Amino acid sequence: MNSVSIETNEALLLDSTGEIKQSQMDPNLFKAAADGSVEPFKDMAREVIESSLTVHTKNTILHINIICQETENAPTKFVEEILEICPALLLQVNAKGDTPLHLAAKYSHFDIVRVLIERAQLAQHGDEEPENGVEAFRQMIRIVNNEKNTALHQAVSHGNVEVVKILTSEDPDYPYSANNYGKTPLYMAAEYENFPDILLALLENSTSASLVLALLENSVENQIKRH
Repeated sequence: MNSVSIETNEALLLDSTGEIKQSQMDPNLFKAAADGSVEPFKDMAREVIESSLTVHTKNTILHINIICQETENAPTKFVEEILEICPALLLQVNAKGDTPLHLAAKYSHFDIVRVLIERAQLAQHGDEEPENGVEAFRQMIRIVNNEKNTALHQAVSHGNVEVVKILTSEDPDYPYSANNYGKTPLYMAAEYENFPDILLALLENSTSASLVLALLENSVENQIKRH
């Protein structure tokens, strides 16, 4: 069963009394989000939109729209319009700790990745000083999920070259740390021999010395394994 059908089943779950759970998403709203229809949400309060979640995975309507896109270069109209209505969805995470950016990177929706970054940049506009000296959009790019994966980890592990290029060009100085499996994005790219373009994109777009060190460590480790 794929992720979309799982989510659809979740949208239909009832509690023991036969009533829709308070934390559950209305099936009609789920379908609207999946289909990219923003109309049902235009007159809803922001807090209602934010609290409309699927039962188990805690996906918002923005997560759902991104998951349900059938093509890599997915349309961005719903994403743009729903973030105008409810900007907080930009950084809202699901049960796995995934932001919308994590999912857009995973499914290679590179135009949506661009829109999400642009929205984060707009949200920062007017702030006097970036928090901790890091711009808001870069903070979003660096967010890790429950497995300590960033959006870049997701893009690399799924072979999404265009997304890798976007993320590394927007945040070239960040020294990405290892996830829960001990793997950095560069380690993963070097490990997957079928993704040479991703490895090249990481090396070309990043100015972080830690990437080069990670590549060297990976090379040494592979040599040790061969012997």
